[in-house]
Amino acid sequence: MGLLDRFFGTNNKDVEPEKSRYLKPEKGPKENEFAENFIQNGGKFIYCEDSDAVQFYFNEILTENNWNLNQLSSNSSTLNSFFKLTPSKSDACIAQVMHCEYLIANKGAILICSEQIKHLKLNELPENLIIIASTRHFKSDVSEAMTALNTKYKNNLPTNITTLHAFDPNKENDFLTYGSSTKNLYLLVQEVIE
Repeated sequence: MGLLDRFFGTNNKDVEPEKSRYLKPEKGPKENEFAENFIQNGGKFIYCEDSDAVQFYFNEILTENNWNLNQLSSNSSTLNSFFKLTPSKSDACIAQVMHCEYLIANKGAILICSEQIKHLKLNELPENLIIIASTRHFKSDVSEAMTALNTKYKNNLPTNITTLHAFDPNKENDFLTYGSSTKNLYLLVQEVIE
């Protein structure tokens, strides 16, 4: 840079301005942020292009764990129909299959409520959970998810709202997971083209 350039500036448009080291780094898409945080928390994230892929990976989960359909439970008639599950008593099942409300990117957590778990507490759910979600479920943070939940249910806000965020039994004694129950969690996310 010459002396005149210092006084009058430069016309070079290719020069990028320096970024402050005090600014937060730019984040990628919330889907990627969620997947990274979810896997770091010990969850098993499976991306599915369509409903056939959801069915395929669901069957792979059953095969991997040596489970059969009689050992699964679900409160959702939609999921019971799709996976051909026979509703069974949740206290006798090995795994619970359910939908979720939202996937919280900055925590890698899953927001659920009484619509999915009824009156049960997290420690009353089976150790293994299979969550079925879509790409529409991604939210940046808890605040955005709660706003969406309030909008979705307007005058009839569900009770028992909680997040699943501890999926690694080795971290169960960590004080940050106090009050939560560690679960072996599979998440199948189906792409929805809008």
